Amino acid sequence: MRQNAIFIGIFSAAALALSACGGGDAPAEEAAASEGPVVQVVEAFPLSAPGAVMASGLVGYKREGDLAFNAPGVVAALHVDAGDVVRRGQRLATLRRTSGGSNPDEAALARANAERDLARTQELYERGFVSEARLEDARLAVERARDSSVLTAPADGLVLRRRADISQSVAAGSPIFSFGETGSGFVVRAPVSSSSAARLQVGDAVIVRINELGNEARPGRVARIAGQGDAGTGAFEVEVEVPDTSRLRSGMVAAVEIAARTPSTAENALLVPSLSLLDARADQGVVFVIDAEGVARRRAVRTAGITQSGVLVVEGLEPGERVVSAGAAYVRDGEPVRVAPAS
Repeated sequence: MRQNAIFIGIFSAAALALSACGGGDAPAEEAAASEGPVVQVVEAFPLSAPGAVMASGLVGYKREGDLAFNAPGVVAALHVDAGDVVRRGQRLATLRRTSGGSNPDEAALARANAERDLARTQELYERGFVSEARLEDARLAVERARDSSVLTAPADGLVLRRRADISQSVAAGSPIFSFGETGSGFVVRAPVSSSSAARLQVGDAVIVRINELGNEARPGRVARIAGQGDAGTGAFEVEVEVPDTSRLRSGMVAAVEIAARTPSTAENALLVPSLSLLDARADQGVVFVIDAEGVARRRAVRTAGITQSGVLVVEGLEPGERVVSAGAAYVRDGEPVRVAPAS
């Protein structure tokens, strides 16, 4: 009996000790739970009228592209360089052709035959025996048989970039110069989300600002909206005409503010800060919502553009929900957070 009493006493003491240890861990667990990232939050609130569509894009000539020879060969001469202003028909480069073969005698014979055929075809055309298409084919054959080609400016413009060097072998269609037509004027090409594109129409007023030029406001208008979104990003390219072209250069970065009409899908839009939106792609994104227990919950949302005040959310949030406005990048889904007091 005495041994049983001793055993029961030891067991009771051990149980009490374990209980005491367990009770001591509870405050530690509560302290650990309270140690989460510090964030700031705002309440999502309705916006009665969405603002302008904000975007950024590149300045460029309305018509610009690459100039190339239509035959392979070796670049024999470059008569202009990047930054040169040229006139329509001005000689830009000369190509020594290689398509006629490496044998000079064979090349000369090919040219003679082509020129003779052109003369005969020209005579028959004037007498009405062959079509104009046949005459054009004969002229093209002479051009192809020549041992050199000349690249000329298609219009008055500016050489934006030189893409080849002297003595360089080039294939037919290889770019020699990038060229901009100065008479076509300047535009800004800016990508916007599909939801923003749905709010725009040709003729909408635009304010254009360029940081390098002092951010002065330049008026513009929407001249074109792409008919299809980009396959990779889903964005639609919007082309904005800029009448005031002073000091503009192709390649400058411009911020545009487009006065858009109010879409029916955005009538009940909610406004949240721009920093709240994560993983933005086209009109999709993610925000963190703080529940009643102070836990951050990842939430997918659909947006309808960006205003000067924040992001318009048209799906995924309810009015009054608390959204992380600062510190969202440090939050994980399901993690308790500490909310900093509003400043």
